[in-house]
Amino acid sequence: MRVSIRKQLLILFMPVLIGLFIASAIVSYLLVSSYSSESFDKDLISSADSVVGRLRVKNGKVTADLPPAAIAFLKHDVSDRLYYRVMGSNGERITGDSDLPEPSSSLQLDEPHLATVKIGGKEVRIAEIKVDVDEPGGDTVVVQVAETTKVRSLFQQKLLASIAIPQLLMLTVGLIALWYGVTKILTPLGMLQAQIRSRSQSDLSAVSDGGVPEEVIPLVDAINHLLSRLREDLKAHQRFIANAAHQLRTPLAGLKTYSSIGSEMNDKEDLKHVVKEIDTGIDRASRLVGQMLALARTDGGDQNPSQKTQVDLNFIVSDVTAELIERAVLKDLELVYESSQEPAVVYGEQTGLRNLVSNLVENALLYTPNGGKVKVQVKKSDRVTLRVLDTGTGIPEEERGKVFERFYRIDGTSGSGSGLGLSIVQEVANAHNAKISIDTPNGDAGTIISVEFPQTNGKNHAR
Repeated sequence: MRVSIRKQLLILFMPVLIGLFIASAIVSYLLVSSYSSESFDKDLISSADSVVGRLRVKNGKVTADLPPAAIAFLKHDVSDRLYYRVMGSNGERITGDSDLPEPSSSLQLDEPHLATVKIGGKEVRIAEIKVDVDEPGGDTVVVQVAETTKVRSLFQQKLLASIAIPQLLMLTVGLIALWYGVTKILTPLGMLQAQIRSRSQSDLSAVSDGGVPEEVIPLVDAINHLLSRLREDLKAHQRFIANAAHQLRTPLAGLKTYSSIGSEMNDKEDLKHVVKEIDTGIDRASRLVGQMLALARTDGGDQNPSQKTQVDLNFIVSDVTAELIERAVLKDLELVYESSQEPAVVYGEQTGLRNLVSNLVENALLYTPNGGKVKVQVKKSDRVTLRVLDTGTGIPEEERGKVFERFYRIDGTSGSGSGLGLSIVQEVANAHNAKISIDTPNGDAGTIISVEFPQTNGKNHAR
């Protein structure tokens, strides 16, 4: 499933912005609502204090001297209904509305008390205050003033709108800025994509990192590193094709020459000689083609990892040496195989390992003079090691790094080799993370080529 960077950034930041907007609106609303409620409550207490200020004692009774103008002032807001009542110490109503609830039982003298109650199904806010009338014959009374909360609700709604609308505009601007910013940031990636898409398949030059963000530079460097490897690989393949064409041209030209001569010969012995040369040329061409195909299969470590398994190298080396015994006998060579005393298990691909062993042994047979000896050993300690020893002329130390190059042959070397055998060995070894080393036997002529395989934890082996 493909994941969009743009969507990921928007999914990451949009909930944060929206969450901040909601949290900010709620906190602002609660704070300002609290302040506004406090202001309304103070006004309500002031109204109660105004009623207290009009209390008088007449004929030994407490009365509220509230002229019509004062009552009209208390009830000046047409949006809300205002209630008031004055009650004596014995609970009788002195003046005011009768539908107000009973005073709170916890009232303290001269300490206002606020509460939210319902009158006739409507929510009202009530202020109550208990006072002593400071006149002769005065009594302790309770003054109640209440009002409906319509104005409060409308004020809080307007307050919420005044907070939410600007913040909503800020949120919208923030989201637009976020979208624009993400698009702007990703523009260089689009340019990079267009730069690569517009190239032809043969253009492997480095990608320009001009205008690319610092975070994308490692990606561009990785692409350029890959392109550099592809350029080198392409050059190697071109050299391989050119060398292969040259190597094939020689035996094919020889075959063409001998076939032309043979078709005009009448002498039986001469014809046998020509046929023998043709047979030798076909063998050389066949071996060259086989090695080229083997190299193509192993080139660049393209062996399928799913084909790798636990393999006992003893079995592969035993099969290969058995197949090459006849070639050793024809050249009067002694071919010896020494297996390890315990399973030499490596993790690898059987065809590739077989190519590695066969090319090492064939190379040793090819470049060892008649009457010499080739020994193949498999050793098992903490690692598995394959060693091929021969009594040939050896490989000069300065040439040992070059013999693994394709079609490279040491000057003056006899034999009909193509220069591909050790290249195949190197490719297979690389695909199996194995190390190759070339040495000279102590006090003897010849060559020792060792291939050391990495450790494996597998205990099972297969042939």
